[in-house]
Amino acid sequence: MANVGETQNKGFELSLNGVILDNLNGWTWEAGINLYANSNKLLALASGVEKNEGNAWFVGSPINVIYAPKKIGLWQAGDPYMNILEPGGNAGMIKVEYTGDYNPDGTPTRAIDGGGADRQVIEVDPNFQGGFNTRVGYKGFDLTVIGAFKSGGTLVSSLYAANGYLNMLSGRRGQVNVDYWTEENTDAKYPKPGGIQSGDNPKYGNTLALFDASYLKVRAITLGYTFNQKAIKELGIQTLRLYATVQNPFVLFSPYTNESGMDPETNSYGEENSAVETGLVSNRILTIGTNSPTTRNYMVGLNLTF
Repeated sequence: MANVGETQNKGFELSLNGVILDNLNGWTWEAGINLYANSNKLLALASGVEKNEGNAWFVGSPINVIYAPKKIGLWQAGDPYMNILEPGGNAGMIKVEYTGDYNPDGTPTRAIDGGGADRQVIEVDPNFQGGFNTRVGYKGFDLTVIGAFKSGGTLVSSLYAANGYLNMLSGRRGQVNVDYWTEENTDAKYPKPGGIQSGDNPKYGNTLALFDASYLKVRAITLGYTFNQKAIKELGIQTLRLYATVQNPFVLFSPYTNESGMDPETNSYGEENSAVETGLVSNRILTIGTNSPTTRNYMVGLNLTF
């Protein structure tokens, strides 16, 4: 183990819990929320340099970042300077942000260099995240809801990266309904087949693997009923409760879920369970790949005390 640099971490956590109704005509209601945020950054690297591109370490930036060109849309017919920024390019290609200089007349001084000068530091950590819970009771019935949320950050899905099933241009797109660019569909999400390619993939195809990581989801809903002690006493039972639970029933908000239909919570690191080799992220970055996604589960249970 080696000391590769100096880091700084700051954060906060806030928890609020309260009783809203306390046996009001048989009703009880409790609720709670937990909110936390953490920020870190590299203050210095041991070698004295300002950046280590191979490990995606940059002084002044968080420890875990992505170093890649930033997709800002698709090229459209009539976009200015496409012939300078993407020589040989055409409308419908992935458009990444140019970070270079401009001539006095406003023209770019060079073409886009997505593998070098125009790569950018993209942060993956959220602004904040947390969870919430609430429980409502009426006489013997109780209903509990548990949820989670995240704001900001970047989600990486190798299913959408280069060589993923939505990115290959060698016939695979005929198997799925993909919203790709045509002259009649210029607001498409995916690039036009037949543009500049990198192997069987569109140029900058890896940028399609990056999503806004924000989400709001319900993790569990439980409905239960506790029998009155008088009704079960003659059976020699002290307490009897029946309940049914559904885990991960639905996602209320998530750009990734809207696109893929999958749960937005990542559960593997780097490319250990990825669909393909993205070449985009380090093994430190949480990724969604071909590993089993979060599933919806149904359970029924019985709590019994003699």
